[in-house]
Amino acid sequence: MSTTIERQVDVPFSALQMYALVNDIDAYPEFLPWCEQTRVLAASGDEVEASITLRKGAIRKTFVTRNHNEPGSRIVVTLVDGPFRHLDGYWGFEDLPEGGSRVTLDMRFEFSNRFLERAIGPVFREIVKSLVGAFRKRAFQVYPREDEA
Repeated sequence: MSTTIERQVDVPFSALQMYALVNDIDAYPEFLPWCEQTRVLAASGDEVEASITLRKGAIRKTFVTRNHNEPGSRIVVTLVDGPFRHLDGYWGFEDLPEGGSRVTLDMRFEFSNRFLERAIGPVFREIVKSLVGAFRKRAFQVYPREDEA
């Protein structure tokens, strides 16, 4: 059974700033509690291949994605390897006329078998649903705001 999760949030930071946070794969373990480890396996031009190991309780799974980056506007994610039949989607970053930006996550995935769906499906769905909020929170930690000085 395929799952689609869409999330969107407006933030008081630029599209380029939010893109930079999502593209900084090495920093994920610092602020995503379920992210045990990341590794950039290859980077060439606007493409990055990376592994992410998630851990929640006794559940630990690693998957590899290839990200095609359009700096400041989009990151397209496709599965290379992992416990999925398919996993693909994108992050979108759009500057807003009134300032700040809109961050969009659209992710589709299906686990490779029913056992994995039952074992890690609920956990993975919650992780994906929480991603936009986690990056919003991270932006407030990383980027100084003049109106809060």
